Amino acid sequence: MPSLLGSTMPELPEVEAVRSYAERVCSGRIILSIEVMDDGVLEGCSSKELDSFCKNRNLLSVRRHGKQMFIELDQGFVSVHLGMTGDLIFKARKAMPDKHDRVLFNFKGGSQMAYRDMRKFGAIGCTLSIDDFLKKKKLGPDALKVGSQEFVSRIGGHHRAIKTVLLDQRVIAGIGNLYADEVLFQSRIHPLRLASGLSVKETGTMLKNVRKVLRASVQVASDFDRLPKGFMLPVRGLGNACPRGNGEFKSLKVNGRTTYYCPACQSVQSSE
Repeated sequence: MPSLLGSTMPELPEVEAVRSYAERVCSGRIILSIEVMDDGVLEGCSSKELDSFCKNRNLLSVRRHGKQMFIELDQGFVSVHLGMTGDLIFKARKAMPDKHDRVLFNFKGGSQMAYRDMRKFGAIGCTLSIDDFLKKKKLGPDALKVGSQEFVSRIGGHHRAIKTVLLDQRVIAGIGNLYADEVLFQSRIHPLRLASGLSVKETGTMLKNVRKVLRASVQVASDFDRLPKGFMLPVRGLGNACPRGNGEFKSLKVNGRTTYYCPACQSVQSSE
């Protein structure tokens, strides 16, 4: 099966697509063994330890928190981070590994699941507790599960550009460069406005748009051309027309990340 991911770094909707696919095709299968083709993608365990952790375990489900996935076994979890180019690929029968297959899950009956990662920025490990893993990584709440009061508190407590805060996985987990631009465009908030300067109303509007943008992208499997009319992502690029008819997109760098915005829609001043 071809990769579910495109050419951009996976964010919450893309990771959710991989999670849903892996759970659908692999739930209920028994892991006979783990083959590690490249130790460089392992995090916090050796190949022998990962094999021992997974051997003869039943794969129950696949969970997600932000950009992080957890393969649930009948005892413990395999942590999976896709990095930039990682993916999970199911193979109905054992086959020669692809040159970018880094870890192989061998199932009872002869099928396999490969962790494939061309650039090797992802990571696979094991943990007995998701909560302990999240605390160790200092990850914030999932962007689709965070409550309104917690979101306002977490965002408003930072004297940094709002674009920077949205990208900080310790604040909110799951939002990356593309979706941060869309959320700010939908919220009519300039990316360089200080998070601490946003009103409670503006922050609440932003949370509504976080949910709207991420859910819409999950629904269309990150096919931006199928997003609702008025979204930035299908036309996101320097000089392209704002879908509201308010001029052209401009770009700037925020902490080294290319950021697109509409000057007419997203004022550097509060809209209130």
